Amino acid sequence: MYIRFMFQLTTQSKRIQILMEFLRSQLNGRATFVEMLDHLNEVLPSIEQKKISRRTLEADLQFMREELDLSLKHVNISRRHYYQLIEKAELHQELKQDLEGLMLHQLAKNFGLEHYLDSSPGMSHLETVLSFSFSALDDGGKAMKLAMDIVQSIFAQEAIQFWYKPIHTTYRSKLQIVAPLQVKFYDGRFYLVAADYKDNSEDQFKRSIKIFAFDMIEDYVIAPAQMEMDDTDASIRTISFHHADLVHKVGLKDYFKHCLGVARFKDSEPEYIRIKFTDWAMSYVRERLLHRSQRIVVDHPNYMVVELYIYRTYELDMLLARFREFGVEVK
Repeated sequence: MYIRFMFQLTTQSKRIQILMEFLRSQLNGRATFVEMLDHLNEVLPSIEQKKISRRTLEADLQFMREELDLSLKHVNISRRHYYQLIEKAELHQELKQDLEGLMLHQLAKNFGLEHYLDSSPGMSHLETVLSFSFSALDDGGKAMKLAMDIVQSIFAQEAIQFWYKPIHTTYRSKLQIVAPLQVKFYDGRFYLVAADYKDNSEDQFKRSIKIFAFDMIEDYVIAPAQMEMDDTDASIRTISFHHADLVHKVGLKDYFKHCLGVARFKDSEPEYIRIKFTDWAMSYVRERLLHRSQRIVVDHPNYMVVELYIYRTYELDMLLARFREFGVEVK
């Protein structure tokens, strides 16, 4: 059906091709109606086509959705309406493969197996002997796509905005404007590490870190963050930042050093926490580090006491809950 329509509607098909190329070139595959219209009217004369009206573009967008079965999602963030091109599932699989390839490379480096990555036969062999699952919650690939969108924003050094509902509150979703610094994958869940936007001054981002769980971002959708302009100024300016400089200012390098997972509370200090393990939990903890600071302070045939130097957060409670009566905190 797609090919048939493209041959029947030559003029419209060219416009749609230009439009799709434009959307794919935009950050997160997203643009406003005005941005699309302006781009088309800039390009069309160069291929000997007339400029189009808003009504024609509306018809083209409707044609793309209904006849070509393309997914154009409406996204309304911070009083600005966007159209986002949602690619097919096979593209999500390509993104997943790219990310898994990156993870495999990192694992090989950690294991001292870099030489297996130099040639494709070696790479193939390495994949057969080094296997792991790199998936988040059962979200149909949304987290993987969002991870790629955020990484693109980081590379572009552009701030993003999204609606976020904190997991520990009953408040409604709140608009967040942040500079994305890093994507973390921990315990089967994706997280965004970012710095809050403050104002339009030179030091426009706060020198502190915030963590956002992907599945708490509404519809897994982010958009470029744009400055509020005067009514007389029709230009659109995306908020930019210097990634390396901001990473240094917020101390990202050592931020998670004493975290059990990804959480730490504001102004909290790490402390020595001792946990007594018995039964099957003893061998489990002996063979698997709970944290890089872990050391055994009591090694008895019937129990073991392990000391961690970490922040006290709810992730400690979750850890202890896994061990039940076989892992309890002691003084």
